[in-house]
Amino acid sequence: MEITLPASNDTLLVQMENKQISVETHCRSGFCGICKKRLLSGEVIYHEKPIAFLGEGEVLVCCASATTEVVILNQD
Repeated sequence: MEITLPASNDTLLVQMENKQISVETHCRSGFCGICKKRLLSGEVIYHEKPIAFLGEGEVLVCCASATTEVVILNQD
């Protein structure tokens, strides 16, 4: 499912939870990588540099915020 989220100071995870979208998480700080999603479009920033490995086009929703409207792929 593609999810569109607006630019916000809230993390992508908080925005998704506010929309009642289920996201598997564990650490909520960029350490474990469980919340990794595919970023289809848009730009994000990280509040803290994530430790989990990120591939090209991936984003950790627990610690990233959208600086523009974003579209992410949620396959949970």
